[in-house]
Amino acid sequence: MSKNHGITRREWAGLAAGALAAVPLGFSQLRAQAQAADPVLDIAEWYFYYYGIQHVPQGRGTGLDGGHIYVEHWIPKDVRHPYPVVMVHGGNRQAIDWLTTPDGRRGWASLLIEQGYKVYVVDRPGQGRCPYNPNVHGAFSPQTQTFEDATSDVRSSQWPGSGAPDSVEIAQFTSAACQPPQSGDKLQQFWTSRGVALLEDIGPSIFITHGDGSLLATGTATARPDLVKGIAMIEPGRLAETPGVTAKQFSFRDTGNGRFPHLEKNNRDTLKPVLEWMGSVAEAGVAKTVTPGIDPALNVQPTGFRLRGQGHFWVGVQSKKMPYGTIPMGQMFVQYMLPEKKTRPLPVVMVHGGGGQGTHMMGIDRRPGWVHFWVQSGYDVYWVDRPSYGRSPYHPDALGTSHAPAMLTYEPFVNHPAVFATGQWPGPGGLNDPAIDQFIACERGNTRDEVLHSNLVWPGGAELLDRIGPCILFVHAFGGFFAWGVTDLRPDLVKGIVCMEINGDPFARQLRWGLTAAPITFDPPVATVEDFQLVNVTPPVDSPPPIASPYKLQAEPAHQWPKLRGKKAGWITSEHGAGGSPVAQVAFLKQVGVDAEMIRLRDYGIHGNGNLMLMERNNHEIYRVTQDWLDANIPENRTR
Repeated sequence: MSKNHGITRREWAGLAAGALAAVPLGFSQLRAQAQAADPVLDIAEWYFYYYGIQHVPQGRGTGLDGGHIYVEHWIPKDVRHPYPVVMVHGGNRQAIDWLTTPDGRRGWASLLIEQGYKVYVVDRPGQGRCPYNPNVHGAFSPQTQTFEDATSDVRSSQWPGSGAPDSVEIAQFTSAACQPPQSGDKLQQFWTSRGVALLEDIGPSIFITHGDGSLLATGTATARPDLVKGIAMIEPGRLAETPGVTAKQFSFRDTGNGRFPHLEKNNRDTLKPVLEWMGSVAEAGVAKTVTPGIDPALNVQPTGFRLRGQGHFWVGVQSKKMPYGTIPMGQMFVQYMLPEKKTRPLPVVMVHGGGGQGTHMMGIDRRPGWVHFWVQSGYDVYWVDRPSYGRSPYHPDALGTSHAPAMLTYEPFVNHPAVFATGQWPGPGGLNDPAIDQFIACERGNTRDEVLHSNLVWPGGAELLDRIGPCILFVHAFGGFFAWGVTDLRPDLVKGIVCMEINGDPFARQLRWGLTAAPITFDPPVATVEDFQLVNVTPPVDSPPPIASPYKLQAEPAHQWPKLRGKKAGWITSEHGAGGSPVAQVAFLKQVGVDAEMIRLRDYGIHGNGNLMLMERNNHEIYRVTQDWLDANIPENRTR
């Protein structure tokens, strides 16, 4: 039995076959994203970095050993404490537990930034933004977390909600549950060596850990006690010896809290004793010199901003019945940043491409990305991890084998002229390029069943737009399908679309419905793909690469997309191109009624870029071209 919450039964058609209760668990009851009482977060530097990347030979080429950790760096402009704080999640969780509570309030990471601490939040190997690889990390557990299990895990009088299995807060909490780590000496070696690598980069630090996240901290402390100034263990699991290191265990059961005090209603209060203890650790130390930020030579553009709010939430959460309980399916992670001064009326929604994740929008190798540029320009910004990618967990019980692609190897991409062997890639190139390492570390490979994937993503995207209102969509590579299906569902809420080298040619491979793998609205209606009458078209001589020769379009009169008729779409293509023919795609869009315009970077004097132009050396220059196009074509977007 399905409940639509504003989405029609037709919109849910085509979901995975099997016993599935498609119940979108929205968040209309959640608290506002930012409150006037929350102080502005003045960030000097924000970026991510993977530590401990190690190459290993695989049958298909060079891969990674899976031991790397993801670390998001939050460095306030006013650093008031000598030691940074490294935050490590536990169990089957991920770093976002420190960012936002299930009811939308600020998490401990933001509260520590308010206090002037440098903050580093960690995803352990195979969890969160570190893709899980069964060949490296071990087979998936026979069961994934259920809503019923989550209810038991968070039972307390301080939980921010009813705690019922079908409640919004439980849906938000359970959506983040990852594959739990496999135990063993190899895993502990990963945790220890990668913890050491992080602290060798950022200097002596204090750890805050939850559950068995304490094992990463204590292993690091055992190996390098000089770098670990203290460990605050929240509801710790089994402990290791930490000779010469100050450590304290914190539990808040006597205050009515449960196992997750950092996610509960009084999370500001539960942080206070931890802050007091960290203050005593700092006073006992000798380091008093504080140097905010990183080497400014690393960035042409700044990676800082002033935020009135930041955090995350989940959309598209469905429930699926299993013999052992009810599990989440199709959840899509949304991270957001809200600038202190919102000067642009329309928010921006960004969708990553290929087998990657939202890190594609966050820069590369400590350089700024498009999240930085949009926020610094006064936009509210939302970017997603599509279902099964990045922070949106994958488990076979939820999504089957269609969302279990092979991990990427280096060789097909290192010397590819449209990927890493471009004149604008920020690293030196080759197998030992640290910038390429940072990219490969986040990749998981493409989903196999694009129909299933589309029918998971589109309702979640519509739910996101219902929350934030009219907006601009920015889609890259494989993520392009997001724009067509979501605009079809919410035409009044999409004011403009920026397409950056979207994958696929019309009616090719799985794009049986033109530029989508699953059907959207056509006029006249199209019952089956056999209803299309297709013709071959020869591209013009000066077409940008790659060139599909010939490509397919509809015979006239063509079926159109009535929900997208007249929508402005800018299709950006680089000098090298990749994925799909720009000429073929723009021609198809015009034929179905979209007001599409090809934006060739060469026409703006911009050369040497490839498909990953949003991460390349001149990404800010390309951003300015995009901004100028929006200002010229989307009146609602202009600065107010």
